[in-house]
Amino acid sequence: MLHKLLGSALHAKGEAAAAVDALQAAARLLPEDAQTFSNLGNALADSGRFEEAMMAHQQAIELQPQASTHRYNLGCAYLAWQRKTEALEQFWLAFERAPGDRSLAQLCRELALELGDTDLQLAFCRFNVASLPDDDAAMGMLGGLLLQAGEDAEAESWLQKAVDLNPGNALAWSNLSVALQNRTALKEAVAAGTRAVELKPEWAMVHNNLGTALREAGAFEEAKAVFLRALELDPDYDQAFYNLGCVSADLGDQVTARGAFIEAVQRTPRADWLLLAAHACRQMVDWEGAELLEAAMGEQLASADALMAQGGLLVSPFAYLTTPGTSAGEQLRVAQHFASCCAPSTTCPPVGGAHLTSGKALRVGLLSSDFRDHATAHLMVGVLEALDPGRFQLVAYDFSPDQPDAYRQRLRQVIPEWVDIRALSDSQVADRIRADRIDIAIDLKGWTQGYRAPVLVQRPAALQMQWLGFPGTMGAPWIDYIIADPVVIPVGAEAGYSERILRLPHCYQPNDCHREIGQNPGRRALGLPEDAWVLAAFHQPYKITRAVFSLWMRLLQQVPDAVLWLLDLPSVAKSALLQAAAEAGVDEGRLIWAARMPLADHLGRMACADLALDTSPVNAHTTASDALWAGVPQAACCGDTFVSRVSASVVQAAGLPELVAEGEAAYEAMLLALARNRAHLALLRNRLASQRLTSPLFDSAAFASAFSQGLELAWQRCQQGLPAEHLTVS
Repeated sequence: MLHKLLGSALHAKGEAAAAVDALQAAARLLPEDAQTFSNLGNALADSGRFEEAMMAHQQAIELQPQASTHRYNLGCAYLAWQRKTEALEQFWLAFERAPGDRSLAQLCRELALELGDTDLQLAFCRFNVASLPDDDAAMGMLGGLLLQAGEDAEAESWLQKAVDLNPGNALAWSNLSVALQNRTALKEAVAAGTRAVELKPEWAMVHNNLGTALREAGAFEEAKAVFLRALELDPDYDQAFYNLGCVSADLGDQVTARGAFIEAVQRTPRADWLLLAAHACRQMVDWEGAELLEAAMGEQLASADALMAQGGLLVSPFAYLTTPGTSAGEQLRVAQHFASCCAPSTTCPPVGGAHLTSGKALRVGLLSSDFRDHATAHLMVGVLEALDPGRFQLVAYDFSPDQPDAYRQRLRQVIPEWVDIRALSDSQVADRIRADRIDIAIDLKGWTQGYRAPVLVQRPAALQMQWLGFPGTMGAPWIDYIIADPVVIPVGAEAGYSERILRLPHCYQPNDCHREIGQNPGRRALGLPEDAWVLAAFHQPYKITRAVFSLWMRLLQQVPDAVLWLLDLPSVAKSALLQAAAEAGVDEGRLIWAARMPLADHLGRMACADLALDTSPVNAHTTASDALWAGVPQAACCGDTFVSRVSASVVQAAGLPELVAEGEAAYEAMLLALARNRAHLALLRNRLASQRLTSPLFDSAAFASAFSQGLELAWQRCQQGLPAEHLTVS
């Protein structure tokens, strides 16, 4: 016993080598004393004699297998030897024998985090909360892990329990905010995120999570301020830079967006972040930056498996389909991956359900945030007014900003049932659609900004479609049909779409034949030369690629009296175009800038143009219809994907097939031919004026008739219990 006491005293004084001698002597004299072997193991470990230490600890465990301390000491020896996996195993076994030891549970959690094995972390946290049902730290960690794994419902449950037990648990509040965001409980998410910031104002992460909640709730300015605060606290925080880029883009602050995205990808060059950084560069006409970023993204997405292997990678389907050089097949792959990440556990039953109607008006639910003065409403409202209410009962599921305007008022008058879903979670909206007995649900947003596509994941309607908002496939197994036409999706191109194609006879894009056209102020008032050949190009800057602008400059070089009429742009983007023009040998005075103005006034001034130019791969879409409605011929450059074939569809439906060219070379040749034969262009302009109201593009009643037939054709298959199939309205 004296040797044991002496060894313990020497060890306590830091004399590990002397302690080993004394404790070895004690072990020879007390071969059944587990504590002696355990103390010897500690002394040996502190002397760096790890293998002998393991043997001593194992002997202690054999003598007292149910003792927690011996397992703990062995774990400490393994930890000192940098064998962390074995250390955690022993700490876990120690905790099993002392399940009330909170500090031991915390040690296990921290070590599991260091090891980075998510399954191991989850397993221990579940054991932890089963052993200590009031351990809020373990519940918070379990909730965070489940959140990362996409198990949002269970994550929220554990996080709520954690904050109920300990209202001062800032990390749990912050993760709870994320869980609430994931089910679109945005008011509660903001409240939880705010509480986390109040508790830990020095943590950058809690600011970042609050910022994402504010952004989802539409409080963009507040979100931007919170992300900036996160970056003050941690100037190297990649996620905060990314989120700052997103909210700045929401606000139209493309300068800040571009800078923030570039800061993000310099720290973490993820493919999805690279794409948004490239898109932001294109918004600022930074072609070189965009091309470099797109090349880096392309390397990451070079194989189909690479995209799927990166679990949390969410490459924006919209930004991707606007990227030059992407094919329909590649766009499908990206969209399918995005959809699978948004709804990883989706099960999609076949069409059909308990609320099939027969002989009654079909109940059609429209899902959008654009029931307002927006391009979608500009196009759609006239057709909705022309639908037969005896055949279709319309219901709006609206998450638009609550800003009254003339278009919102018209939509309110034509859609009899209106459901404000801004404050509802996706699952609550789905429940409401189901309770409203909607037969056909139509998503008007797709994967565009502010989407609520996951509302339809659990198939609350018997038939589900997408239309108008997203010019490509959604890759979503819960969407049965994409409403298209024979031009944007030609026969034979179906393999690029996850949906079945419902083809309308002329153009998938509706138009309002009652749109007001303001007064034509005349060229002089607009700063246009009276005797110039005016080429209108009122496009968003991301559509103006290097190739497109170079084509325009070649045209100006060969047509001395031509001027290019562009929408006014932020100073950085405008300077970039002026510099590119100068490099092409074109005087900057031949680029004339049009101020932004209300739609009717814009349509009125459009008549001053001689010809409207197209862009590629993202065509003029609503812009093309605007030009034609204003009486201006629109040239169309037809490509290979939906987004690059819209102008061709619009122009053909307006009765001007001569203005459609296949590919950029033919398009450039067509423009030069028109410049040299302006009499022919004048004839086309006169034809447009004479047939504008009767052409398929602007015949709202005819479009409504074809649209109605299309919905009913799809519905007939549904009533018969048949799966969705490609359909064509004749």
